[in-house]
Amino acid sequence: MKHDLTQGNILRSIILFTLPLLIGNLMQQAYNLVDTYVVGMALGSNALASVGSCYTLMTFLISILTGLCMEVLLWFLFILERKTGMFYIRE
Repeated sequence: MKHDLTQGNILRSIILFTLPLLIGNLMQQAYNLVDTYVVGMALGSNALASVGSCYTLMTFLISILTGLCMEVLLWFLFILERKTGMFYIRE
């Protein structure tokens, strides 16, 4: 599916652009809720405290790695574009 973010309704474009990120964050929250419930019921309060303290660190690391992956991809496309003269990002 091709969608030009510079044409048309800006609010619709932004919402369509952010939907996958929003769904991914909701899935991560659901995983954390289920993990907290299972660990709390099965393993006790010490294990529950460790799960709670690790959640912030894991969210931080996932955010950093997602940003780095996007940066590396754009950098790679930019270098490829300069070497070949072909545009891979634009049409």
